[in-house]
Amino acid sequence: MALRSPDSADEGAPLELTTAGDIETLVRAHGTRFIVTNKKGDVSPTGARELGLVFDDTRYLSRYELSIRPRGGAEPAEPRELALVHLSSDSFDLACNRIDLMVSGLGSDDALLDDPQNFLHVRRRQFIDERFREQIEVVNYLPRRVHVELSLSFAADFADVFEIRGAKRGRRGRMRPPVVDRRAVELAYDGLDGTAYVAHFGFSPAPARLSGAEAAFHLTIEPGGAAQVEIDIAPDDTVATDASRRVPFDARLRAAREDAARYFDACTRFRCDNATIQDVLEQSTKDLLALSLALRGQRIVAAGIPWFCCPFGRDTLLTAYEALTLDPGLAASTLRALAMFQGTRFDDFTEEEPGKIFHELRFGEMTACKEIPHSPYYGTIDATPLFVVIAHATHKVTGDDALLAELMPAILAALRWIDARSAEGTRLVAYRQESPRGLENQGWKDSRAALSFPDGRRAEPPIALSEVQGYCVDAYRRGASLLASAGDHAAAAIYAARAERLRSLVERALYMPDFERYAFAVDGHGVALPTVVSNIGHLLWSRLPSPGRARATADLLVASESLSAFGIRTLAAGQPVYNPLSYHNGTVWPHDNAIIAKGFANYDLMDHACAVFEALTAAMTRFSDRRLPELFCGTAEEGALVRYPVACSPQAWAAAAPFLLLQSVLGIHVDGVHQRIVVRNPRMPASMSRVEIEGLRVGRSRVSLRLRRAGKRCHVDRLDVVGAPLRTFVEIE
Repeated sequence: MALRSPDSADEGAPLELTTAGDIETLVRAHGTRFIVTNKKGDVSPTGARELGLVFDDTRYLSRYELSIRPRGGAEPAEPRELALVHLSSDSFDLACNRIDLMVSGLGSDDALLDDPQNFLHVRRRQFIDERFREQIEVVNYLPRRVHVELSLSFAADFADVFEIRGAKRGRRGRMRPPVVDRRAVELAYDGLDGTAYVAHFGFSPAPARLSGAEAAFHLTIEPGGAAQVEIDIAPDDTVATDASRRVPFDARLRAAREDAARYFDACTRFRCDNATIQDVLEQSTKDLLALSLALRGQRIVAAGIPWFCCPFGRDTLLTAYEALTLDPGLAASTLRALAMFQGTRFDDFTEEEPGKIFHELRFGEMTACKEIPHSPYYGTIDATPLFVVIAHATHKVTGDDALLAELMPAILAALRWIDARSAEGTRLVAYRQESPRGLENQGWKDSRAALSFPDGRRAEPPIALSEVQGYCVDAYRRGASLLASAGDHAAAAIYAARAERLRSLVERALYMPDFERYAFAVDGHGVALPTVVSNIGHLLWSRLPSPGRARATADLLVASESLSAFGIRTLAAGQPVYNPLSYHNGTVWPHDNAIIAKGFANYDLMDHACAVFEALTAAMTRFSDRRLPELFCGTAEEGALVRYPVACSPQAWAAAAPFLLLQSVLGIHVDGVHQRIVVRNPRMPASMSRVEIEGLRVGRSRVSLRLRRAGKRCHVDRLDVVGAPLRTFVEIE
């Protein structure tokens, strides 16, 4: 019979959260469900902002800590806790994190471990599918039987992810007293949104002692033997539907690995002779799978862990674009999903507008209570033109006319949104915050200090960002191409004319002859911001500048003030507002560099693209988990690279960046509409000499290529084509 504990937390009191500090973390994700632990596999200290088990924006584990004590046979546990020494931990497995620990109780009065060469080995394996699962195995390498108590202390604060990030709430819902059964515990919280958030803890075997905060297991382990404990934790909605809860841990882990292997087999395979780059490409592929979630039946990626594990319009679109050579199916499903949420009305609180693509979709209590407008929130100036840009790029790769027909209503609605904002290409596209709880800055650099003059003065709205004008010109141009493909040549001609009209306006309004470069933005007073920033490199991705201005922009961005040893800085050094430890004013963002490198390649500036590639490759060597994080910092010392304290890792558009970087330097241009692939002016960066690409999708075909250094040139071999006939062109100037 279940027993209800009399203990309960303070009801309605705001949370007081701590920090884990500068620790090494392990991450495992399954869409919007993820766990972040310390390197020992624990969520400790209790309530640390950086750690926990989160399901759909609510934290279901705020404490999870393993301990072991010796036992004298059938006697009660001794109070003395044995040290768990960390041996190793990794997240390189396709499906689980593995942590290896050693039990240490060395000392003159130690009766359990009297030989430092012998020990108990504790192996933890943790993974997530619909629920969190862990198997803890204790192996006895001592020459005698041992009796130990293995204990897990746990708690759930049911914090909304915005609370974890630092949002202050006037009040919260009520924690229920725990419900304790023989081998299960239920922790619950009644949210202010009327939802009961319930965490179900299951243990196997049945614990010797179980409360609402601890499960203790009495283990007797023979010499050379082992004992196992399994734990699963699930939200309430999973318990009723997840038949897999009865499937053994090893079977579920095997199934998860098989699912991951099938995904890998469906993706393009990249092999290169630089082990670091190879490891990063493989880890990136795993991370894009781990971040995948189903949104109204379509696969889309969450932006990043821990702060942004949810769908973002801009992030998911750019991730899908970067990953087109890996998995064009991701782009197709992303576009379908975002089209389902496309704006249809005007709403100041959510900043929804007809035709607009959302910025961020959240699922937690604060969203349901309208404490934040993320249901979804539409406060982004760039996601809508990017929707058209990525729709065209996806059609270009896949040649899928059925997808184009399906998306055409959403594409037209997005073009009409640009029409309204730009007065059909006659004014710059600008933004201002409309929602009292929305974002002040609505481009990809959305921190408050990001939009500044060189001296640090904040730009005043409405603000017209340089890269957004490029996206809108490109959307008009690509929209015209899509309309022509669909047979609507009259509409295509209209949008082609609007593209040129807006392009000419951008050149007049944003190019600064006195500085011989493009402005960062134009503020609400019509004043151009001359701050030297990476954003202007996106204009090359959009093919907006003339060749001469494109080269001048590229030269500026690879100059030492902008290009650090590890990538192009968001803001060039030497300006008063420069801060290499800030979020957007001097740090390096991998996705930003990948977009810029592709812009360089668009203008055949391959040496510039290679310089960016080599810098990011140097950065790759500094991350032991072989993950490029959301961003990282530099210092005045060129050889110094430090992590940004709260950067997401894994993060979707950072994970996808290496694929676009590789495509750019190798000069690969896919044209699935006309069943051809063009390799133009390929360069083999100094960091590698050979790359093989297997199963690259081009329309109705899959092609395999080998590119290798041959003296000062890059030699291209077409190895195989599967599917429809395919033409291959190699163009070298």
